[in-house]
Amino acid sequence: MFFLIDQHFSLSYEEILENINTSDSYTDCYIYPDLKSFFLNWIFALVNEKNIALMDSDLSEKEISDNNLTVNQFVKIENPKKVDYIEELINSIRHSNSEITLFTSGTTGFTRKFTHPLKNLIRKINVSDERKNDVWGFAFNPTHVAGVQVFFQAILNQNLLVNVFMESKDFVINAINEYKITNLSSTPTFYRLLLPLNQAFDSVKKITIGGEKSDNYLISQVEKYFPNARINNVYGSTETGPLFSSQNDEFVVLDKHIGLIKVVEDELYIHKNLFGKTSQLNLIDDFYATGDLIEWLDDEQRRFRFTSRKNELINVGGYKVNPYEVEDELTQHPKIRNVRVFGKPNAVLGNVICCEIELLPNSELKEEDIRFYLNGKIQNFKIPRKISFVEKIELTRTGKKKIV
Repeated sequence: MFFLIDQHFSLSYEEILENINTSDSYTDCYIYPDLKSFFLNWIFALVNEKNIALMDSDLSEKEISDNNLTVNQFVKIENPKKVDYIEELINSIRHSNSEITLFTSGTTGFTRKFTHPLKNLIRKINVSDERKNDVWGFAFNPTHVAGVQVFFQAILNQNLLVNVFMESKDFVINAINEYKITNLSSTPTFYRLLLPLNQAFDSVKKITIGGEKSDNYLISQVEKYFPNARINNVYGSTETGPLFSSQNDEFVVLDKHIGLIKVVEDELYIHKNLFGKTSQLNLIDDFYATGDLIEWLDDEQRRFRFTSRKNELINVGGYKVNPYEVEDELTQHPKIRNVRVFGKPNAVLGNVICCEIELLPNSELKEEDIRFYLNGKIQNFKIPRKISFVEKIELTRTGKKKIV
């Protein structure tokens, strides 16, 4: 019975047991991307109730030193726990007292670490007989909270993970078909790069979209090609884990979050009680400013929609431009695969709107085609003045579009 399938290797539950029973050391701060040894080290630490930090391979020396980390240093365990059965392995993980340290993606330029007790990370994991036959497309970075959630959802239900993180469109399509993947969880960027498709996938029963702002057009396209899937649009962070969930781009503040969530000048604030252990938060009256901007749709029902990141708004001649509004329009063009909108300093206007466009294969567009398409859809000052066509839009370590 396999736990992990990757295009370069496979890892069975039996191999995990063998490793647990023959190892006597682990690294308490482990750097991905050697996925097989990464998972084995991680599982060994959890079974033996040791704390562990999960790190990206591209964290800079400064990020490592700023967080006082010593990486890939072997730690020996006296009398490590022996595990005879897979069920005993799963039970040991489930009841472990380990703590896991994760790092923010650094998209805002400052990487912070947050430590979560394992019990907090898995408390919402659904373990049941109905989940035993699930097959997960592993489409998130394994060192970030969304990837951690998928890992635990799979291993606690003894599921198969098929690694498709940062893989090509053809590889992902073949993996869904070959392994009959039932669950996909990834960023809006992942799905935008996967679409459009030339077939529907009936095996997929659940799709989760998170990590970036999504929109109803993308969700409708996902529904089209995955007709049997229940779709969840999720908001969460490394700091808090998942907080809000919806079937569209509208979210609701739940009763349990009243008093722990507030909005100041359209910015979402979260109370410190919803966070993991950290001393790096800048708090205002015990609340943390997330930098995420929202618009209220219904005050009484506490319904809202995410609109932008505060630091990504572009000042153009005194007008605030939300880059996501422009991107949402452009991604609906039938020849555009992906787009990134950003501001570039300008002596007269403060900034001008720029965009990079990645076209679908065998497609052609010119700058004037883009401006003509946007004319009448958005206000004139929001239409990009500088347009470039690129082969590929660069992604972050978490599979999101990189902020310019």
